[in-house]
Amino acid sequence: MLLLSLPTPAHAHLEGTILPRGFFLGLGLIYLAALALDRLAERLKLPAAVAILLLGLALPSGILAQAQPFGPLQVETIHRVSLALLIFYAGLGTDLARIRGMVGTGLRLGTVGALITLLITGLALLLLRPALPGGLPLAAVWLSACCLVATDSGALEDLLVALGSRVSGQLTHLLQFEAALSTLTALLSFGFLSGVFQGHGHSEHQALHGAMGATVSAQLGAVALHLLAGLAAGALVGGLAPRLIDTLVRSEQQLLLVAISLAFVAYGLGQLLGGGGLMAVFAAGVCLANGHEPISRFQPQALARVMHPFNTAAELTVLLLLGLLVKPSELLSVLPVAVLLALVLTLARWAGVGAVLPARSFPRRERLIVTGFGLRGAVPLALAVSMAEELPHLRGLTAATAETLAPRLVALIFAVVLIHLVLQSFLMRGLLPGGDAGAASMAAARHRPLK
Repeated sequence: MLLLSLPTPAHAHLEGTILPRGFFLGLGLIYLAALALDRLAERLKLPAAVAILLLGLALPSGILAQAQPFGPLQVETIHRVSLALLIFYAGLGTDLARIRGMVGTGLRLGTVGALITLLITGLALLLLRPALPGGLPLAAVWLSACCLVATDSGALEDLLVALGSRVSGQLTHLLQFEAALSTLTALLSFGFLSGVFQGHGHSEHQALHGAMGATVSAQLGAVALHLLAGLAAGALVGGLAPRLIDTLVRSEQQLLLVAISLAFVAYGLGQLLGGGGLMAVFAAGVCLANGHEPISRFQPQALARVMHPFNTAAELTVLLLLGLLVKPSELLSVLPVAVLLALVLTLARWAGVGAVLPARSFPRRERLIVTGFGLRGAVPLALAVSMAEELPHLRGLTAATAETLAPRLVALIFAVVLIHLVLQSFLMRGLLPGGDAGAASMAAARHRPLK
């Protein structure tokens, strides 16, 4: 770590590179420390994201500055690629047959439930914004609420392992399906609201979802185009992929390369058709996992299995980068509001679940489980970085104001996610106390190859 933070005066960078001396040593040690903290979090019955976020916060803040030219655009690029891989993996893990009879429930939970959470969280932040240093513009309030909508399947799996709980398989698959849909709902809501709040002259800015107008009607059209373009591109790639894999791939070891290639092709095609790249990635994954034409030469779960290490790496990278971007001074200034907002987020989740899960079909315990496992993680943090890039282009915000506001909002999202993860974990401990044997069996199942 010291090699990263204290470059030698004579030769500050590796010969022929733009990287500081000790970069690869430090990077390797950081990821090894992240894996060690993952094990520690499991023993403490906490999601691994808690430990990884704290590790990123503890690292020297000058690491990114030394790896020139590693700036905001490079951070946004890494988050965009990581987000695409996370969503593709979520699509591959969506087995509709295992939630037969509950697909409609999952759709309502990931859309209507997520929008209810967005509305309540946004209204709470409106009331709390005078308590933030310098206040908070209206546009930033609703974009911050969008960042907190998406639930996280990785944090869900970590908490299930840590608790060793006996949650039914069907309920677990429902939660994973909802996590993927809530991510897409958050992305579309973010794109819609960022377009509505954009100032004039922003039509050429390449944001997470490109602006197509400053009016609500134009933005609704943009959302519809995203959906149609994404579904069309995803269905096309997912439909052709089985034949392509059977023709080109000679061994299972080559599946990783083709899986990543398919994710990028789906994303690029969705962007070309109308900007629905991330929707296309998810749709392609779902088609591959549930298509009528299976891959004849490989097991159906093979793609998800080979993508799992990349999914883990992408999630770790997002969490570490967000921890590195947060300034401790900003974190302390927003901490009281973050605590209150994390509590509101739990109540908003409860309201969203209660509105879409009927009591006659879901007993109280199951509704509490769904509420408690609505964890936030890598996706809200990735959206927080995109929000920081979007701020200078919002109506009523000057570049100077946005520069001051961005680190404060990133710190706020970071703190809310961290507190929410710990809070939900303690709530679930009371509802689903897990023994060591149960945790060990679930941990073994988590790392066992799929058959």
